[in-house]
Amino acid sequence: MTGRGVRRFERLWLGTDPAQRLRLRQTSLAMALMALCAPMLHYCVAISGGERGALLWVWTAVSLGGMGAFYAAIRSGWSRRLADPSLTTAQIAFAITSAAFGYAQAGALRGAVFPVLNLILMFGMFQLRARSANALCLFALVLFAFVMGVMATLAPAAYPPSVEVGHFLMLACMLPAVAVLTARLSRIRRRLSQQKQDLARALAQLQAIATRDELTGLPNRRQMQALMDQELQRSQRHGHAFCVAILDLDHFKDVNDTHGHAVGDTVLRAVAEVGQAALRASDVLARWGGEEFLVLLPDTAMPLALVGMERLRQQIGAQALPAPTDGAPLRVTVSIGLTDHRPGDALADTLERADRLLYEAKHQGRDRTCTD
Repeated sequence: MTGRGVRRFERLWLGTDPAQRLRLRQTSLAMALMALCAPMLHYCVAISGGERGALLWVWTAVSLGGMGAFYAAIRSGWSRRLADPSLTTAQIAFAITSAAFGYAQAGALRGAVFPVLNLILMFGMFQLRARSANALCLFALVLFAFVMGVMATLAPAAYPPSVEVGHFLMLACMLPAVAVLTARLSRIRRRLSQQKQDLARALAQLQAIATRDELTGLPNRRQMQALMDQELQRSQRHGHAFCVAILDLDHFKDVNDTHGHAVGDTVLRAVAEVGQAALRASDVLARWGGEEFLVLLPDTAMPLALVGMERLRQQIGAQALPAPTDGAPLRVTVSIGLTDHRPGDALADTLERADRLLYEAKHQGRDRTCTD
């Protein structure tokens, strides 16, 4: 069969829905295990000198047919209406019952059923809750005890009572151990599920924080505040410097009053575009409010920060912005207050200092950068 044929058969056998494919893979593996166990039981009966009578063939048909029915219930989508669409508990209970009746027919090689029983229970380790696993282990113990008692009574020569007591004691030790392991795995799954939910909530919060200004597409004030908090933590851990600058468009009120708010919005978008092009990839430009913008310069000391802000100021001043209705292109300038964050200061102190320097730049005549 070619690779394309294999993929076509796989889609036909497992479907395309990811959740269904996972369930059907598990059921297919269980079917394969049952298909291997059936000839093994026939071999055990033959080696033990027994006859492969009608009861053995009935067991074979019911065991294989039952697993096929589970596959059909899942593949058809019928099981989706149930609390457990994978039918894990039902499949394991059916397989335990099949193994118990196989034990009753295996004769001298009946001990081979125990590893198969262990393997059956392992199918549920990664899906069952502790209560379900305990119930299944108890069900297996009681059912095998019943079968052992019946066979020791009806065929004591082939199933000596002393041997069956030993087999029962072995199961009584093995099955609780399986239940304990399943319970531990269940707790680990619940913990991982809780961590996944916590992570999803954290990501949702980050997404809410990482919103952008609707007009300019820049990070908004809330996001910039979060980015500055992160940069402050990095600075405190690694001891590097960072700078903050507040920009304000000069005479922007006159633009709105003269040309209207639509032109003002166009100017803000153009300034945001020019500003992003003028800054380094590591710098962050955000709309701080109204005609104010804020620049975060991570891992940057004052001399380099000043060079960057002067380049930004000059490029904004040199940019011919979209012309209003009268046809005359607009040119705007910005005043900038630039400061570095100082160890021991709060972010609010740094922002207040940058704001004070911004008003000093405006007081000195605008279109300039003031530092301390």
